[in-house]
Amino acid sequence: MEDQPKSEKKSAVSVIIHSFFVVPFIIAIFSVIIFLIARIMTAEPNTARDYLEDVKIGGSTKRWQGAFELSKILSNPDMVPKDELFIQEMISAFNYAEHDRDDRIRQYLAIAMGATGDLRYVETLLNALDKSETEVTKASAFALGNLGDKRAVDKLIELLDNGSPQIRLQAVIALGKIRDPNSISELKKMLLDLEPNVKWDAAIALAKQRDASGKRILLDLLDRKYLDSFPNIDKIEQVQVLMVVINIVPFLDDSDFKEPLAQLKNSDSNLKVREAARKALLNF
Repeated sequence: MEDQPKSEKKSAVSVIIHSFFVVPFIIAIFSVIIFLIARIMTAEPNTARDYLEDVKIGGSTKRWQGAFELSKILSNPDMVPKDELFIQEMISAFNYAEHDRDDRIRQYLAIAMGATGDLRYVETLLNALDKSETEVTKASAFALGNLGDKRAVDKLIELLDNGSPQIRLQAVIALGKIRDPNSISELKKMLLDLEPNVKWDAAIALAKQRDASGKRILLDLLDRKYLDSFPNIDKIEQVQVLMVVINIVPFLDDSDFKEPLAQLKNSDSNLKVREAARKALLNF
């Protein structure tokens, strides 16, 4: 009988703790969860202007990440601001970052400018080719290729003599996208480049202009055994190379490509390659 008051006292304490601490705590947790869910559901995605603002006033990490996000979001035509103010702010941010220790800011901004398809960025990117580090030069050449403006041809041709194979490669790829006849003679010289990727893309760039000077190289690139001789090219990259070449060779209308295409159609291990080869053969 003496223990009963103690038991009742403990029970009363438990009720008090449960009522004034546990229950409110659980309610608070659920309230926070509901608030976060509502916040996520009602939050609007960042726009190009938001990311540009990060580039302009953010910390070092925030700035390059903002530039990176811009390079992605501006590849969607619906997300590209067209007004002059945004253009000038992009150019200003790119130029301001010239002395920044992190080259990634200008690198991604250059890619972002090229993704817009807006020719108002051409002069800025051309100027960057003269006074940039390797990564920014590569990105600027890449962007100029995407913009496709013939004003870039002379500057890109100058890059073909650059000591960096990666810069030469980006210049060749960009010239292939622009397809200016004035670049043909210079691209033919690149067929002798010591870097395989450079001469491969030179052959592709020439084929886009219906020039068959790189025919032998393109025939090699349709051969899996040839690609296997480059251990740094994995199977996924092999498929990418094959798909590009298969889609390019119909421009040349040369019957010598029929046999390697037929072999790929009939026996290649990748179904996408086989289907692409089948469609290419319809053009002969």
